[in-house]
Amino acid sequence: MSVFAEKHYPEVLQAEDLDSYLERGWYRMGQSIFTTHFLCFGDQLYSAIWIRLNVYEHRFTKSQRKLLRRNADRFTVRYSYFEITPEKEALYQKYKQNFPGFIARSLQESLLDGEISSHYHTLETQVYDGDRLVALSFFDLGQDSVASILGIYDPDYQGFSLGYYTMLQEINYCQQHGITYYYPGYVVPGYQRFDYKLRIGQVEYLQLSSSSWQPYSQKAHDDTPLLQMRQQLEYATALLKAADIPCQLYWYPLFEANLFGLLRASYLDFPVVLQVPGPLLTPHFTYFIVYDVRNNRFQLLRCSNFDDFRFYFNDSYAQAFNPEHFLVELIVVENLLLQTATAEEMVKIIVANHDKLI
Repeated sequence: MSVFAEKHYPEVLQAEDLDSYLERGWYRMGQSIFTTHFLCFGDQLYSAIWIRLNVYEHRFTKSQRKLLRRNADRFTVRYSYFEITPEKEALYQKYKQNFPGFIARSLQESLLDGEISSHYHTLETQVYDGDRLVALSFFDLGQDSVASILGIYDPDYQGFSLGYYTMLQEINYCQQHGITYYYPGYVVPGYQRFDYKLRIGQVEYLQLSSSSWQPYSQKAHDDTPLLQMRQQLEYATALLKAADIPCQLYWYPLFEANLFGLLRASYLDFPVVLQVPGPLLTPHFTYFIVYDVRNNRFQLLRCSNFDDFRFYFNDSYAQAFNPEHFLVELIVVENLLLQTATAEEMVKIIVANHDKLI
């Protein structure tokens, strides 16, 4: 089975390979490159929707042109190859002190994972007020795409929208160099922290069900993978309960286990699952129904618990979730037993065979 969350560790990444990764909804994190389609903030789960801007078709809006002109009167913008210097590290530390969430301890840790050189072709946007460095952004260059990686700025210049300004300058770089696609990462429906990325222009989003890029302006509210999964499994829950089959719907916050560098295994990576009873002769297995939005199929999975998941996840993390609604055990998928196109078909099979699923 293909997975929703995956991470690679390339020793070097060619420009055309970066284009391919970005087109499939991957993104750089340190020296690794990963993809995920779900996120957990606190005890809430969300969908990650990957977006991009077609720079060839983009025209700066009136408000964007106004910001570019206003800041051009005060600041000097330079592009250069990526290099960490004490001046840049000092700016990062000042930015870090005012950052509301988690952020790496240093610029080197954030971009290089503590290594000496980058595996990516990384450029910088530098913004100076006279001889004072007040903003920086870093972006990876592909053959026909750019990935915006990190932007930082001096909190003393809060009123100049420098984080947004460096994104516009990255887009400007793409236009100047004939680069078609600009990838700023993902947005998260229902979690506004990432909505600033939608301000850059008429972006496209990666639609999981078709594996294609579609206009974000035409995205329907229910075209959100997590919402689709939940609705389909709630419907299956109602059908099972009507047939007197016990079942329990759970949120599964350990869906990103494939990203954590654990022992190689087929970890369950669906963020919402429907547990159904299994055969009494095999109590060490657990059975789940999941809904895969990539092919619109219900799947019945035979799974087992990882022996001691607390080797990787501490008790305090597990205790942050209400066990009535969250499944906080590291689950390994043993077999895909069957898949169906409809909940009715899946429930019919469960009702007829729930005591002999092997």
